[in-house]
Amino acid sequence: MSLAVVTDSAACLPPGLARRHGIEVVALHTVPGTDGAPATTSRPSVEELDRAYQDALTRADAVLALHLTAALSGTVDNARAAAARLAQDGAQVTVLDLGVSAGALGLAALAASQAQDLRHGAARARESASRSHLTFLVDDLASLRRGGRLDRTTAMMGGALGIRPLLRADERGISLVEVVRGRARARRRLVEIAVEQAGGGRTHGPRPPATPVRLAVHYGDDPADGRDLENDLADAMAEAGTQVEVILRSPADEAMRVHLGPGALGVVVAPALAQPRG
Repeated sequence: MSLAVVTDSAACLPPGLARRHGIEVVALHTVPGTDGAPATTSRPSVEELDRAYQDALTRADAVLALHLTAALSGTVDNARAAAARLAQDGAQVTVLDLGVSAGALGLAALAASQAQDLRHGAARARESASRSHLTFLVDDLASLRRGGRLDRTTAMMGGALGIRPLLRADERGISLVEVVRGRARARRRLVEIAVEQAGGGRTHGPRPPATPVRLAVHYGDDPADGRDLENDLADAMAEAGTQVEVILRSPADEAMRVHLGPGALGVVVAPALAQPRG
């Protein structure tokens, strides 16, 4: 049974890469603010997702739909509604909430797209996501606070002079990793955390066996920020002896930037899964 993978723009997959792997990407929406109000975001509609799944079904027998975690968006709810509609006509659309976002979602979708059937595709997506880490920093917590995506304690830290909270995003939502003073130090710590997540950077005791990883780097409005972070990350991984299979660099999705702000930086560490047989 052949497989098609559908995700959404929160996966931050470059369009050309998604096309090469046959991955359909449904856009999250940005709604401009009026009368001075800030922009907001909205999930894809049930109808949009229905159309995307139907299009994918013209190329495959089954669809695996991987969307932004329900902890951050209602997209999964609409996806399940669309899948239920299509199931009435006998279509096979499986929706998984992997508890991830950004490159952790994108790398899981890429892993799934290499499978030949739904069962193996779902297994690869789950394995990639369950061993992925997304860590990021932002210049200002105001947008995340306004969108209700931060707990009260973390949100209040954004007002402290020079404080840069390092954050994680997972199936629980957005939470605090640690607090660093100054953007330059926070950026260096972001790289250090990624090296630790990849199994490197230990100063005491033997290092674990090197396990290949895939990385994703995300940036806000300035591509130079992304290039610099990628270079620093690659150097740090090499120094730690970590095997890096690929680094995917891409801007944060437009809807994500509404909540993260223009100066956001993020790093994803995910396992490099073996190629499926056949």
